[in-house]
Amino acid sequence: MNGKLLMELAWSKSIEVYHPDIAHILRMSANPVLMASDFGFIEGLLWHKGGYLIFSDLVRNKIYKHSKQQGTEVFLHESGLNGLPTSLDSNHVGSNGIAYDLHGNFVFCQHGNHAIVRLNKEGVIEKIVDSFQGRRLNSPNDLIVAPDGSIYFTDPPYGLSPQKLNPDAAQPIAGIYRWFNDTLELVSSDFTYPNGLCFSPDCRYVYVSSSFSEEKMIKRYELEDGKFKNGEIFISENADGIKTDKRGNVFLATETGVRIFSSAGIKLGMIKIPAIVNNLCIEGNTLYIGTPHKLFRFALRSK
Repeated sequence: MNGKLLMELAWSKSIEVYHPDIAHILRMSANPVLMASDFGFIEGLLWHKGGYLIFSDLVRNKIYKHSKQQGTEVFLHESGLNGLPTSLDSNHVGSNGIAYDLHGNFVFCQHGNHAIVRLNKEGVIEKIVDSFQGRRLNSPNDLIVAPDGSIYFTDPPYGLSPQKLNPDAAQPIAGIYRWFNDTLELVSSDFTYPNGLCFSPDCRYVYVSSSFSEEKMIKRYELEDGKFKNGEIFISENADGIKTDKRGNVFLATETGVRIFSSAGIKLGMIKIPAIVNNLCIEGNTLYIGTPHKLFRFALRSK
């Protein structure tokens, strides 16, 4: 490591350094930059191909967009629930995870409508799936789209009141599912409450997180013919959102900040954020960070 990087490591105020390789990932002189605030509960960050950030607000039941030019605007009203909540719902009724499908449409999780839906290019919301084996889903939380078009999603009960499983009204377990060729299948029931999920850069692996305090684990599965194989505990940590960068490093949204691990599970460092981190996304050399009420960005290294 060169002298400049060593000096940056020594003077960094916003980063906890656990391994010197973190200096090749983060700009060590950088600080979190506040982009916007006063939200209800931020989730589901995604960089829009139009050059702006979109994200869910679970409490306000909206998807917002944020750009440098226009600031923050409402992108979609009633993003997770049409109408009024029922006694079965928590106050987290909005949309959650958002992704692109293979045709460039948005697909996203709806807590209140307990569904996976598509926002087509005409601006119309189309239901993809909202039940499994004759029972409504709990509250789909996060989702990813595979190169073959499969949609994988987690289904914990955080949209239910009191954020616990209710087998009389919904699913008896919090599963991980695959939607493919108009069929929904359960691919894993390993977690009590699965939360975030993401692919490795080559899509050979899927990482799944849990934010449930009694379930401190991030699991990594091999993806083979659409199935989860050979699941193993990658690290024993809680996390909400989870993402990988192009080099395979794993970024975790945690209660203490953004924790970063190598693809080998080596703890590299943590970006200190003055609030619990719910979700994150990476676009180019920028890491976007969502806490319950505030949106931040942080500079990454280009190489």
